[in-house]
Amino acid sequence: MTIAYEPLQRFASYGILRRPNSVLMVRIGPSSKDDHGRWMLPGGKVEHGEHPRDTVVREFKEETGYDVEAGHLLDLDAEHRLLSMGIDFHAIFALYEVEMKGGELTHIGHGGVDASAWIPFSELADLPMLPPIRSALRRHLGPSAGLGGA
Repeated sequence: MTIAYEPLQRFASYGILRRPNSVLMVRIGPSSKDDHGRWMLPGGKVEHGEHPRDTVVREFKEETGYDVEAGHLLDLDAEHRLLSMGIDFHAIFALYEVEMKGGELTHIGHGGVDASAWIPFSELADLPMLPPIRSALRRHLGPSAGLGGA
């Protein structure tokens, strides 16, 4: 029996906020059957009519409590995979460098995430995370993050 997968395409925008030896990440909550418990960078779906830079600013506030400014576009990437719920998922995402402007770290999450935390580079190699996020971190944090080469 062949399963008919429903196509779903999503454009999202994420940001990297780092300290000398850590990076801010959020954990995917239980509402995501396929990715629950994995970590990713703060960000999310670009709403209709919204600029991807504005998405990063909005999502950072909602997911982490931090006020940020989106800087340079660092990367544009994509992921394509089949999800267990019969979805043929194609994600396209922009990745921005961000600068903290204020706010306080919250740990309650928002919109599908259930935690936010500064993750030390020394823990990144063993941290469960989405494959395209791991690849992006490898490219943009450099060798000191312990994720191997590009």
